[in-house]
Amino acid sequence: MFIKTALDEIQNYLTDSSNLKGFAERVFIPENTQELVELIKECYRDNIPYTISGGGTGLVGGRVPFGGVLISTEKLNKIIDFNDQHQTIFVEAGVVRKDLDDYLESRGFFLPPNPTETNSFVGGNVACNSSGARTFKYGTIRDYVLELEVVLPTGQILTLERDNFSLATNSHFSLSLQDGSKIEFEIPTLPWINTSKNTAGYYLHKGMHLLDLFIGSEGTLGTITKIKFKVLPKPERVLGFIIFFEDLERSLDFITETRILSKQFNELQFEDDKISPRLIEFIDRNSLALIFDSYPEIPSVAACAIWIEQEYSKSIEDELLILWLDHIKKFTNLSESTWVAINESEHRKFAQFRHLIPLRVFEIVSKSNYQKIGSDVAVNDWVFKNYYLQLLSKLGQSGLQYFIWGHFGNSHIHLNIIPRNHTEDSLAREIFDWHVQTAIQLGGTYSAEHGTGKLKRKYLELMYGKDIVDKMKNIKLAFDPKNLIGRGTMFF
Repeated sequence: MFIKTALDEIQNYLTDSSNLKGFAERVFIPENTQELVELIKECYRDNIPYTISGGGTGLVGGRVPFGGVLISTEKLNKIIDFNDQHQTIFVEAGVVRKDLDDYLESRGFFLPPNPTETNSFVGGNVACNSSGARTFKYGTIRDYVLELEVVLPTGQILTLERDNFSLATNSHFSLSLQDGSKIEFEIPTLPWINTSKNTAGYYLHKGMHLLDLFIGSEGTLGTITKIKFKVLPKPERVLGFIIFFEDLERSLDFITETRILSKQFNELQFEDDKISPRLIEFIDRNSLALIFDSYPEIPSVAACAIWIEQEYSKSIEDELLILWLDHIKKFTNLSESTWVAINESEHRKFAQFRHLIPLRVFEIVSKSNYQKIGSDVAVNDWVFKNYYLQLLSKLGQSGLQYFIWGHFGNSHIHLNIIPRNHTEDSLAREIFDWHVQTAIQLGGTYSAEHGTGKLKRKYLELMYGKDIVDKMKNIKLAFDPKNLIGRGTMFF
């Protein structure tokens, strides 16, 4: 067990990528699960609040402690078992996502959901039900979790396997623990959220697996220590495009038409010999301007760019390439400037291109006296275009400094506003409130993938209502009767 107390040793643990600052008395770094269990038992016995820390890459302050102690999972970083026949991998929660990806790739497999931040820990990915660009085809991390080991705030260990645990089909849940105690709570009926992605609050549905309650719970119910994932064989080939558009509305029409062509709205499988992307990513003009010095080949008249990837078989490469280029020409006069990636080197360049944008934004934020105001909003595909254009109109009139990218295949927007003075900070918060409230009114969510954390707590009640949020709090207390773990995350 490593213990850090000096401020210069612990200050990096007291923030995350949101730039929210917190405080803690000490930082504990257990080297194995048994040390973690004993530490949590001590916290329970002595009524010490604690916050679990992953890689610190979160954007909503979930790992930022507001008092008590912080427990880092960084040493719980072993890959325990890989089974290529069953297509599973069993890992500890502190495994870095890039290390997991590299390990799987060397064995011809991959974990389909791909959160943008490759330095994140897989335990944090599960705690937030992270997703990423490939969610358009593959869904979120929840869909690939087969088993969890969780340490409850009392120090008891739960091993949850998807085949063996489910909640009751009625609205009441009861779980008997090894010490003879019970965890009981009511399952509220949540309003229907009309989006393909949502991580706001607890995942609660009658008949759900208990496992799913912990996925997306943001470290408020227990500490995830081990995870078994389902993995898939790597596709034979991947075709990539970065497409530039001189007209924004035509780019949005391109996305709509591409969704339809990919049969996203019916029960059919994705097909590799038709337009059937695994990701549809959007980058706005302001974001392109941030990286123009590194990529001068970006057309100067580009209003935005869209990044596409599709898996396919080598035998249809020429046919598929022609199919896509013909499709692209219908929507942009800049089709001749389209970038194409076929081999691994070209795909890495595309990923670096996309990854450089948030890095440049972070550089601006780090020099600012104001906190970045960032959104994680998603709405239904059919209302997305009008909603997005309304947002741009408000931003254009405001004169604010902003950058937008997102998983537009899922109608999912990441708006990043960086105020330059107090007046802009107030205006940015007004526009952000409109942005979130309108999305909720349209049946959408304020949190498509990053969670609620400590920065977006006020929107949880706006989305679900006080009665349901109170029932979620009761569920937390059922697992954490002393309210010690993750205080201030998700709930006030």
